[in-house]
Amino acid sequence: MRGKKWMAVLRSNRLGFVGVVMVALLMVSPLVTASYGQGAFNQSPKTAAEAIDQLVWANRILANEGIFDFLGHISVRNPENSKTFFISRAIAPETVTKSDILEVDLEGNVVTKTQFRPYSERIIHAGILKARPDVNSVIHAHPIPVVTLSVSEVPFRIVSHPGSIFYEGVPFYDEYDFTSPGNTGMLVTTKEEGERVAKTLGKSTAMIMRGHGCNVVGKSVPDTVRTAISLRDNVVILLGAQQFGKVKTVPYEEAKAAAKALGNAERGWNAWVNRVKIAMPDMR
Repeated sequence: MRGKKWMAVLRSNRLGFVGVVMVALLMVSPLVTASYGQGAFNQSPKTAAEAIDQLVWANRILANEGIFDFLGHISVRNPENSKTFFISRAIAPETVTKSDILEVDLEGNVVTKTQFRPYSERIIHAGILKARPDVNSVIHAHPIPVVTLSVSEVPFRIVSHPGSIFYEGVPFYDEYDFTSPGNTGMLVTTKEEGERVAKTLGKSTAMIMRGHGCNVVGKSVPDTVRTAISLRDNVVILLGAQQFGKVKTVPYEEAKAAAKALGNAERGWNAWVNRVKIAMPDMR
């Protein structure tokens, strides 16, 4: 009986049943379709616009996954000009939009004509991208577990499958400038410091900086994001395992073989993008 009454109400309504369904779909569709296709996995952006779009997503992902807090930055090499890169202006990563992205050259000079203040440590990105033509993205971050490890006597060791990507080692940086005029202490802000950081990194995919954080590199933005998350997670597991005695680590040969089995970052990227869409309404 109840069903008949509802059908009668729908028939009497000028919209009718089909109209009601269409209205319902229109009400829901902004939440469902506005984000469709955004943040798509892309290992090799072909245009500056594609690279910038991916960079915005990466900032949001890294903030949402706890790699960035209100500090931290990620860059991507300009696919249209390998001698420049894109990086956000100096704002909190979780608020970055396309309009916040600046173009910077490999000397650290801001190419974009803007009144926005750039990150002072863009020099890290410039130094590494200049020294490493194989690298297309750099992350500088301060995850608390990594900073904790950096000031302890515990050496970095591989203790997880995702951590196997660090089989070539994770070098340690402690060459801060505290003596020259205008020095900024633990901030890396001069060309010389940027070169020292790049030299310490060498051919590795990550490095740890005493009392500061880490630098992570990759051939693409998704790869670099995954590497940063893997570094943090491996350190969390390592520090946790230390509390229970001797730690079983993954030796070089096993790690090298395990790294090959990881594949690309597509599954992780898609999951992280989905979490951002849930957590940050403006990204839907």
